[in-house]
Amino acid sequence: MIAKNYPILFVVIILVSTAIAPSFALGEGNRNLLLIGVMSISPIIVIMYEKLDNDDFLLLMFMASIILFPLVFHPESMRWSTILYSCMFCLTFIAYKRLLYDSNFTVSDFQKLLKFLIFAYFFVLVIQQFCVLTGLPIFNISNYDPKTPWKLNALAAEPSHSARILPLLMYCYLVAVEIRSGQKYNLKNGIKKDKWVWGAFVWSMITMGSGAAFLFLGLFFLKIIKFRNLIPVIGFMVALLVVSSFLEIKALDRTYKTIEATLTFNDAAILKADHSAAMRIVPFMILSKMVGISSMNDWFGNGIDFTSTILSNRIPGVPKGATGGGSLQIWLEYGIISFSLFIFFSLITSIRKEKFIGFLFWCLLVLIVGVNNQIVWLFLLLFITNEYFKNTINKKNIL
Repeated sequence: MIAKNYPILFVVIILVSTAIAPSFALGEGNRNLLLIGVMSISPIIVIMYEKLDNDDFLLLMFMASIILFPLVFHPESMRWSTILYSCMFCLTFIAYKRLLYDSNFTVSDFQKLLKFLIFAYFFVLVIQQFCVLTGLPIFNISNYDPKTPWKLNALAAEPSHSARILPLLMYCYLVAVEIRSGQKYNLKNGIKKDKWVWGAFVWSMITMGSGAAFLFLGLFFLKIIKFRNLIPVIGFMVALLVVSSFLEIKALDRTYKTIEATLTFNDAAILKADHSAAMRIVPFMILSKMVGISSMNDWFGNGIDFTSTILSNRIPGVPKGATGGGSLQIWLEYGIISFSLFIFFSLITSIRKEKFIGFLFWCLLVLIVGVNNQIVWLFLLLFITNEYFKNTINKKNIL
């Protein structure tokens, strides 16, 4: 019985450990030690199954490239901990697919798991808010700044991570509902049926204190905006703006100013609008001016950690050794070949069905984030799961 059920057990374990980052499990650099422990078993699973598909070969080629290129062209920069961390994510993705395809994990199970995770984020956030209100020690707190007491991380490493993970979970929850019903999500009926899920999601997004939450809330609503839904969605957005103005919700104001500044492509203006958000935008803009295709370093990289030697000199207020630049960091450090392999793999994983929203999520969760981040891989795991259920719903009973 255990042998028969272990694929579904590990599917759930991988998804949950990638979706959360409890404070007790955070190590140096906010690395999720719980997730690392789970990922450490992925090579065993890959070896057990042996079978690979075309997408897996892309990842294997990517792993080979990030090992060989620094080793051959910049051996002095070789740092195995960084490379092995990237490889663990890749192998965990391959292992997860093999487990998913071999398990009896149903779309109903997937929907229940997503609901559980949404509620888990909500309940932890509410507990944290109660602690702030009463002055008690804050439960599960990490990356907390007393100057912004209501900016809370919930179950992620920091508030901005929760602001990205929750809309992703909710989006996939709606996709699971659509797969089970065989029709597009009906907002009116859906809110009636899933009022507690919607309540937990909206409360968390509005009150967690992260400016990114409002950006991703807008992205999420693209999923449900139809002509018949236009009036209630506009009504909600207007009400949100009115309430935020009345309560002086600074996070929403920061989001607006950041978007406005980003459209100017002015580094200083973006940094002034929101320094935290700028650290995900400005490094990408800087690296975009540095990459090319004309030199050996463009093709095979400048070496591991090269980015950390330049950003602190180009961005005010950034500590020495800071990294960033999203996926362009792969290009700068490992070369355009490694970059192209990862970009192609991530794109075909995320935009097969709902191309428009999938591409927007990909831009915000992969392109400007980079490879060694659990949110990137949560996005890819969830979207490959959506794809699996969409492709198999008519072939066998997985409801």
